[in-house]
Order: sequence, then structure tokens, then C-alpha cells
Amino acid sequence: MSISRIELKAQLGLGKVSDITNVRKALGQKDWQNSQVLEADALEVTEYYRLVREEMIIPSEALLQIASNRTGSSEYQNDQIDESVIDHSEHRDGQEETNGMVLAIRSVTQEASLAMTDVAEAASEQIVDTFCIALGANVMGKLQDRATKVRANFGSITDSIRATPLDLRGGSLPGKKQQPKQITGLWG
Repeated sequence: MSISRIELKAQLGLGKVSDITNVRKALGQKDWQNSQVLEADALEVTEYYRLVREEMIIPSEALLQIASNRTGSSEYQNDQIDESVIDHSEHRDGQEETNGMVLAIRSVTQEASLAMTDVAEAASEQIVDTFCIALGANVMGKLQDRATKVRANFGSITDSIRATPLDLRGGSLPGKKQQPKQITGLWG
């Protein structure tokens, strides 16, 4: 059974197919140039990247560790390992542990910040709800007080109108008003 280098690249999350080719060549796999990778060879490449990424073993030691686990059959000779094929600039350097610590601290800080944001969001919902309820209650209370005062003010006006006697002597009742007649004549 075999797998293509492109599929293996996708499984391992690598950027280039040449990364797989270089590791295969460094491991001394006899058909390292083929586009199809045998299952045993693919397992070695996968183990190499696991050791380098997860175990943080330097590439040369990862190659030796994989070679020491081989069965010793004629198709896998340990003396064919060539670590100079792998470009070590893309792997660990002297600052990696320090950078890893900084990244870990940054990750913890970001997660704590997100957690605090979640707590603040949950608390703010209750605060906003409480504010809206209190605001509504206060506004309704003030409006009811205002309505009571307005009614009371109009009530005193109504009472004073009722208490005032109605004087119609100078008033006129609704109806048709008559125009004074003008007499036309010599003098007028």
C-alpha cells in the first residue's frame, strides 16, 4: 500500500512536497524520488515530524532514533542516513525553547483575557438588565407623579370655575345679530 507525497504533505500540514522528499532522502529510503511513498516509509516520515514537532528533538537525533528502530533488513540500511539533506533552518534553533516559553505565556495571557471578557459579558448583561428595570421603574414612577400633579392642578381650576357665579349681563347669546338700518335720504 502506498500514498502520494501530496497526500502525505497535506496530512502532515507541510508547505512543500520537497520537505517530504528531503526527509525521505535523509532517512536513506531507496525510492526517495518517487511520487508514491510506501506505507513503511510514510510511517517513518510521519514519525520524524512527530519527533521534531511534538518531542522537540533536533532533526539529526530524530533521524538516528528512527534508524535505530528499523529491523535491519537489507532495504533499510542505517548507514544511508544523511542529515545534511534536511534544511535545518526551518527546524529548531537555539532560541526555540525561549520562544516556546514566550508563546506559552502569550497563549495563557490571551486565554485569561478571553475568559475575563466572557465573565464581563455575563456580568454586563445582568447590569444592563438591572439598569433598564430600574430606569423603567423610575421613569414610570416620575410619570405617575407628574400625572397626579397635573390632574390635581386641573382639579383646582375646575373647582374655581364651578365656584365662580356666571354673569351674563354683558354677554350675548348665540344667534343672528341684526344690522342697524340705514336711512337714505337728503341728509344721509
